[in-house]
Amino acid sequence: MRRSRRLVLSAAALGLALAATGCTYLSPVQTHDFYQAGDGTNANLEMDGAFYAGVRNAVLVFGEDGSAVFSGTAVNYSDESVTVDLEGLSEGQGVFSAQVEVPARSTVEMGPGEGQQLVPVGEVDVLPGTILDLKVTAGGEETTVSLPTLETSFSHLEFGQPAEG
Repeated sequence: MRRSRRLVLSAAALGLALAATGCTYLSPVQTHDFYQAGDGTNANLEMDGAFYAGVRNAVLVFGEDGSAVFSGTAVNYSDESVTVDLEGLSEGQGVFSAQVEVPARSTVEMGPGEGQQLVPVGEVDVLPGTILDLKVTAGGEETTVSLPTLETSFSHLEFGQPAEG
């Protein structure tokens, strides 16, 4: 009887070990998938089946005074300089537009910070939390993605002010 009890306990221990470690065996590795890791949204433009240009982590942030600031990064995957056109839309009406010249295989940060290109945003008649449209155009390719709007109550979104800490 002792021998069968050991066998049952060993089998149960093996089964528990396999169950505890097996859940990740069938799960895909997240680093193999492209995903939105930040608060903003991404737009990709492809040419000939490869990434050509785009925007990363685009977001419109409202300050305490109600003014809006566009933040994001324009990217260029091509071997030539590219002009990325951005147009923010609210119910089909233009809120802002800008052109960003991005050198070959490079990025340009947009926002109010030092070294960033400022994208002028007019008066926006929406509340933070509203989803706008962002039309991104480069090299004759175009896409429209959702553009989140946030307020600066999140400590990591304090634009134009040094972070406390």
